[in-house]
Amino acid sequence: TNETRDIWLVFNGEIWNYRPLRAELIARGHVFRSQSDSEVVVHAYEEYGTACFARLHGMFGLALWDTQRGCLLLARDRAGKKPLYYTRVGGDLLFASEIKALLCDPRVSRQADLQSLADFLSVRYVPGPATLFKNIYKVQAGHWLLYEQGNTREECYWDFSFEPLERYQPQTTATYLAGIRQHVRRSVEERMLSDVPVGALLSGGVDSSIVVGIMSQFSSQPVQTFAVGFDVPGFSELPYARQVADHFGTAHHELMLTGNELTTYWPLLTWHRDEPVSEPPDLGVYLVSRLARQYVKVALSGEGGDELFAGYPKYAADGVARYYHLLPAPVRHKLVTPLLELLPYRMRKIKTAARALAEPAPQRWVNWFGIFNGPLKEQLLVSSLQAQVDMNAARIFQRWLDGHPQRDNLSRMLYLDTKIWLPDNLLMKNDKMTMAASLEGRMPLLDEHLMTYAASIPSHLKIHSWQTKYIFKQAYADFLPHEILTRKKMGFNVPTGTWFREGQRAFIRDLLLSERMRSRELFDHTFVERLLCDHLDGRSNYQAQIFTLASLELWFRVFIDPPSLNAPQTILDC
Repeated sequence: TNETRDIWLVFNGEIWNYRPLRAELIARGHVFRSQSDSEVVVHAYEEYGTACFARLHGMFGLALWDTQRGCLLLARDRAGKKPLYYTRVGGDLLFASEIKALLCDPRVSRQADLQSLADFLSVRYVPGPATLFKNIYKVQAGHWLLYEQGNTREECYWDFSFEPLERYQPQTTATYLAGIRQHVRRSVEERMLSDVPVGALLSGGVDSSIVVGIMSQFSSQPVQTFAVGFDVPGFSELPYARQVADHFGTAHHELMLTGNELTTYWPLLTWHRDEPVSEPPDLGVYLVSRLARQYVKVALSGEGGDELFAGYPKYAADGVARYYHLLPAPVRHKLVTPLLELLPYRMRKIKTAARALAEPAPQRWVNWFGIFNGPLKEQLLVSSLQAQVDMNAARIFQRWLDGHPQRDNLSRMLYLDTKIWLPDNLLMKNDKMTMAASLEGRMPLLDEHLMTYAASIPSHLKIHSWQTKYIFKQAYADFLPHEILTRKKMGFNVPTGTWFREGQRAFIRDLLLSERMRSRELFDHTFVERLLCDHLDGRSNYQAQIFTLASLELWFRVFIDPPSLNAPQTILDC
C-alpha cells in the first residue's frame, strides 16, 4: 500500500526496471518503506494513473484498489506471461490468477461455454478473452481493466506492429544482427537478476541454447540446465541438449519420460491448467520443472523465438500459397485435391500442408496448427451443438487483423501468433506448469523491446531461401555449435501417438468410448469410435485429435462433474 493507505495492490510477477522507477518516484516526493518491486507499482499508479502500466517493464498480473475513487484496476503484462481472470456475479467483480480460485465462491457456476468449446476443438486452446468456463474471462495481454460504479472498461496500453518498411530507418543486415545480439544479451542479463538460484530449461533447440550460452557468459559458476526426453526413438532431444551443455560447460540434469507418466499426471496437469491440457508438452514442462526446483528457484527458457523470428515450418510453407492459388479453381479442386488424397500415410505432412494451402487466409492459418476444422469438425459435433455455435474459428483471427493491419502475410501470421497463440496457449503452459512445481519461469526472448525490434526486421530476412528464423540464426552463427544451428526443428514433440497405440491403448479407449463421455451429447459417438480405431490400427495418425478429445473429457471430470472441487491425485480420481 502507499503512505496514506488508500491504494492497495495485489501483485503476481516481477518488474525488471523497478530500481530506476523507484529513483524517479523518490525524486518526485514519494516515500518508500521497502526495497520491493511491488511497492513501486503502487507509487507509480499514484503518480501516473493508468499510464503507469506502460512504464512497467516485466511480467505481471496485478490488481489495484483505489479507495478514494472506489475503483478496481486489473492489468496484465505486455506478452501475457502471467495469467489473470475475472468474473462478475451478484454485482461484484471477482479476480484471481487461477480460475479455480474464482470457483471457490459458491455464486460462480461451473459450466462449459459451448462457443469456447467449439473454438478449443479448432485451435487446441481458447482464444481470449474467453475461457472454457461460461462467464469467466481473461484480462488480455497488454491490457488493463477498470471496474467502477458497477461498470467495466478495458483498454490496450501496449501493442506492437509490423509497419510498412518505409516507416523505419533503413538498416543493413549487419546492423540487424548487432541489434538482435544487443537486445537478447540485455534481456537475459535482466532476467538473471535474482536473490535466489537461477537455472535454465534446455531443449537443445536454437532459442534455449542461445539463452543458456549468454547466461554462461554472465555466470561465474556453471549454469544449472535441465532437459527432458522420451522413451520412443526419434522423439528425444536429449542428445542435442547434452551437446549444448557440454559446449557451454553447464551443470546438466536430465529426465526420461514414458507413457505411464502421461496417464499418471494428466488429471493433475488439468487441475493446474484450469482448462484442458492443450498439448502433450505440458507433461514434460511440469516434470522437468519439478527436477529443476530441486536445484534452483528460477529458470529461464526460450519461448518466443519462433514467433518473433518465424521459426515454425508453417511460416515458410505459407509462402507457397500465393502460387498455389494462381492455379485455376477447377484444377485445384478436381485434380490436385483428389490426387493428394491418394498419397500414402507416410506422406501425411504433405497432405496436411496442401489442404491448408488450399484455404484462403486467415482460414489456412487456423488450419496450420488446427485440430478439428472443416469436415472433421462437422462430423464430430452433434447437429444440436453446431446450431448453437459459430463453427468458423477463423473469425477470431480476422477480428484481430481488422483492427491491426500488418505489412505482409508473414507479418500477419507472426502478429496473430504473438497476440493469440502465445498468451492463450504457450505462455499459459509455461507459467502454470512451472508454478505448479514452485519454479518461476522467465522468458527473455519475449522482452518488449526485442519484440518491437523484431517487428522492424524485413520478412525476407526471417524466411530466406526457405530457411526459417534465418536472421536470428545468423546472429549466433559463431556462437552455437553448427549441428544445433542446422538441425531439423523438432519442437517439443511428445510420442502420444505411439503411447496410445501401445501401453496406453486400454486407457484411451476406456476414456473416449465411455458412457460418461457419450452422455454429454456433444460428439457423434460413432465418429469418435471410428477416428480412434483408425489411429489405433495404424490406418491414420489422429494423435492430436485423440489427445484433444481426451483432454476435454478429463477437464469435464475434474472441473464440471464433481460436486466439489479437489485436486485429483491419480486417474482413478476421475
